[in-house]
Amino acid sequence: MSKKYKIIRLIFLILFIICCIILIIEAATPGINSANKSNAISDTIAKVINDFSEAVSKKPKITNLNEFRFFIRKLIGHYGAFLIMGIFAALSFMMYFRYRTWKVFIIKVISLFSFGFIFAGITEIIQYFTPDRAGVISDVFIDFLGFITSVSIVVLIFFIIIFKTLKNKEKLDNTLEIEEIENEKMDN
Repeated sequence: MSKKYKIIRLIFLILFIICCIILIIEAATPGINSANKSNAISDTIAKVINDFSEAVSKKPKITNLNEFRFFIRKLIGHYGAFLIMGIFAALSFMMYFRYRTWKVFIIKVISLFSFGFIFAGITEIIQYFTPDRAGVISDVFIDFLGFITSVSIVVLIFFIIIFKTLKNKEKLDNTLEIEEIENEKMDN
């Protein structure tokens, strides 16, 4: 294993751990502070969208700011955060835990999905005990959906790489076998 590979997988592991820590800290943030952050982000996005919409069609696109805030909180705060964490989780799992058989590969993917679901549940349990917050089952599923989306994409990419590597190895083996047969014919 090359030094470059070891450094890259360590970077992914560190980013994965940082994502987990940030998500736990955010889950433990009191509701008023969390709402203020979320509203600031939502309001900024709404302003950009409305400014653009007014420039194009002379009327604002977003008229119900509370619904938009709710949507952004779910999209970015839940789905998006777990989408990003899922990327680093999948890269870390794939690069650290070597697999020799398809069975191990499948166990790895199931372990990843299980981790994502359990971690989503943990963040909602933390929110349940945090002042002015509520742990909501639907948020667990939104979090998990973001996680499995990114994990599925990374796993698919790894699967394609593995498949191509095995196919190229098979072609190389076949080529070497043909060369050996030709060399034996020439020797005879």
